[in-house]
Amino acid sequence: MTHQEFRDEMDKIKRLNEDACAYLDKWQRDAWTRSTFSHRPKLDSICNNACEVFNTKIKDARAKPIITLLEEVRMFVMRTIAKNKVKLNNHTGVLTPVIKSRLEKVRKESKNWKPIWTGDNRYKKFEVHGHPTNHVVDLGKRLCTCQFWMLTGIPCVHACAALSRVNNLPEDFCHRLLTMESYKETYNHHINPIPRQTLWEHTEECNRPHAPKIKRKPGKLQMKRQMDTDEKGGGGSKKSKADPKPQSNNGDNVHLKRQLGPFTCSFCGDKGHTKRGCKKKRACDAAAAEADKKKKNEGGAPASEQQLQQPQDDGDQRDGEDNPLVQSTEIAPATSNAQPVEIDISQLTASDVEDSHKVTTYLHFLNFL
Repeated sequence: MTHQEFRDEMDKIKRLNEDACAYLDKWQRDAWTRSTFSHRPKLDSICNNACEVFNTKIKDARAKPIITLLEEVRMFVMRTIAKNKVKLNNHTGVLTPVIKSRLEKVRKESKNWKPIWTGDNRYKKFEVHGHPTNHVVDLGKRLCTCQFWMLTGIPCVHACAALSRVNNLPEDFCHRLLTMESYKETYNHHINPIPRQTLWEHTEECNRPHAPKIKRKPGKLQMKRQMDTDEKGGGGSKKSKADPKPQSNNGDNVHLKRQLGPFTCSFCGDKGHTKRGCKKKRACDAAAAEADKKKKNEGGAPASEQQLQQPQDDGDQRDGEDNPLVQSTEIAPATSNAQPVEIDISQLTASDVEDSHKVTTYLHFLNFL
């Protein structure tokens, strides 16, 4: 692409979308358009295929220690050089296989162009006519107005048409970097073999690398966590997976509280509050404290040592009304200096003893309320 063709295409983009044209103008043109590429590398495209291939080969070795990683890289490079040398010995010709196949395609397309000699003494300058426009070729300087010859080092379709007019081979006009001679010079060296790491010579301790000294500042260590975008003051690179914060009619952000389920009290079993705010538990704790204080003043055993339990249902109360033991305890007068009532349970079973003890304790608790 020539400079004029590039300007024409940019004008078309500007007429369609001015923002797109302004975005393209922010970047240096020698990094993305062929019209301003440098002619030194002899390359008409920019890509990182070589880096991707190299990273794929050392993918497993990158997780290993540095010495093991370097050994894997050394073995990969050594095997690559050996394989390419074998391919070079089996290839014949002036150009490399990839450049040779590309030149054959260009030569076939040159049949659609008509070269016209300008009349110079050296018979080197031609004006090549064809679609969509005409181009000027200088075989002596190896120049063409389409810039393909200067960018790649391969004669373009216009140069191939002019070379066919003077009966010259396009292979002789390719750049030296594309020839087999330069390719062989690239793989002329080799990598020396190295024994296993256990056979390496040990050096002195002073030459070993040491970890750098880290100076810590006085004070508590701070953990700088990268805050998410939906957090207060968060402007990190993490993307919020949740929906954006809702906004009111005035445009202000509305902070939503976390929705929690209904609480269930573990003491009384009711819903709507927890054990910490249960009124029944507070009443029981206050009664127990009052009973302990009263027993201490009377000289008896504190009520905290007794197993104060809350009745589970009305069935226990009904059982207590029909129980003769309960009736006997109700008949006994409750005086301030009365001692605990002793009940003869020699003929009762173990379950009856436990039930009577629970009923007696509950009646004592009701008297204190």
